[in-house]
Amino acid sequence: MPKTIFGTTEKSNFILNMSKNTVRKWISGLLCACIIVPLIGSMFITFITGSDAANSFLGAFLYATGFSCILFYIVLLLRKDILFKNYPAAFLIVGLAVLAFASYYRVVLSGASQEHLTTALLGEMGRYEGLLALFAYFGIFLLATAVRKESSVKMVFDVLIGAGILQAIVAILQHIPCDFPSNFRKLSALVLMKDVHLSSGLSGSPIFYGSFLTLVSGIAAAGALYEKNTTRALIYGGAAALFFLTGLFTSSIVPLIGIGTVLVVSIVIEFTAGRGGTKFETGKLRSSRKRLAVLLLVLAVIFGLVFALQGINLTDQPIETGEPVMRDKSIAYNDAFYRLFIIGPPSPVNFDSLWQIAWVRSLDMIKEHPFLGIGPDLMAKLQIEDPMLFTDSIDRSYNEYIYTAATRGIPSLIVYLALLAVSFVRLGRGIKEFASDREKWFRPALLTAILAYSVQAFFSASVVTVAPFFWLLLGMVQSDLPESKK
Repeated sequence: MPKTIFGTTEKSNFILNMSKNTVRKWISGLLCACIIVPLIGSMFITFITGSDAANSFLGAFLYATGFSCILFYIVLLLRKDILFKNYPAAFLIVGLAVLAFASYYRVVLSGASQEHLTTALLGEMGRYEGLLALFAYFGIFLLATAVRKESSVKMVFDVLIGAGILQAIVAILQHIPCDFPSNFRKLSALVLMKDVHLSSGLSGSPIFYGSFLTLVSGIAAAGALYEKNTTRALIYGGAAALFFLTGLFTSSIVPLIGIGTVLVVSIVIEFTAGRGGTKFETGKLRSSRKRLAVLLLVLAVIFGLVFALQGINLTDQPIETGEPVMRDKSIAYNDAFYRLFIIGPPSPVNFDSLWQIAWVRSLDMIKEHPFLGIGPDLMAKLQIEDPMLFTDSIDRSYNEYIYTAATRGIPSLIVYLALLAVSFVRLGRGIKEFASDREKWFRPALLTAILAYSVQAFFSASVVTVAPFFWLLLGMVQSDLPESKK
């Protein structure tokens, strides 16, 4: 008998009666949409600068895909294509969702103003990483665990690399002194040395763009080293070089930390997962070792040329006390105060590091609300309403782990770290599988991207223009993909 819900007609329940192969195609398509739809939204917002209406759509594009993933995941449960009890990570995600809701409900019970309640639900203006965004992340993760085909994983990789190339092109145009839309053409009064042209891609900020580059560089590096199709490997290699180049255009340390981690992890995997690397039958570079050497050489040349022609100006790095320019605050404050007007102004005399200010204030919030945090995305609100904290207020901790504890409580941080631990255990097993079957390069790609992102997260922040891609990749780690017979 055809499956139906609540006695409705078969036609209205067509999705319950689709073949497994068709369902898998739907899963792949929806996950690709989780990349494409927010990317379109980011383009819309980036190219219509100064428009509050455009900026307000930032969360809507995420909700459209994230909640569609939740609905489709429920359908998979009804079809019994997946069994919830077989996925320990799914229980951790549910735990994160429950704790996030509890954090929001604490704000409700505290008698907070309507403005606080709206911010906790929808997120801070221009950021929109409130409770609904968190649920969207978790929905993307859950659907990604339902991937069953290696071809689907590589399709997602291709779309993500394509999105990365598009953002890199935008980043280059932002760096060129022209009239291309950019919120970081000049960093207001905070950078007095000279005009700067920082690249932010479609991610909203050079720091957030650095986080995005970390993810796509992990995939691009693995594809360049291990993909047997030479054309595809060349595209991935070229993308890796392009990502590194535009990372230098951000003047932020985040992409250097992230991409640097990608290179270290790639080298370690290459020299530990099997002797002699991967051998190829076609192409001039017929081993992964040779490809790695060429990739490192190309990146070294790019670094040398950029250093010689324009220098490496790390705008978000600390400076000596007494200097007139607060370089390590300029990107964050240009983004949050001068562009979004959601925090107080930077102090003209306080030369403390951005990370020092953000971490100290976050730790104070953790001490005040250790179990459920201050509420999703409420960090800026609590500071700008306090005369003592108004100056140098910040809307992010620029440490994703501290931020999780500050806004949603220590238990949320523990569950999040447990999810990462479970994922890294599976990724470690995947590397063993890759050592026996070198065509399964999606295993090191996932490990490299997720590990590098986790490292740079100590100096960056979760944001709706980047985080969905991380949760998608993290979800695929938990999927039951075909394993090597060996």
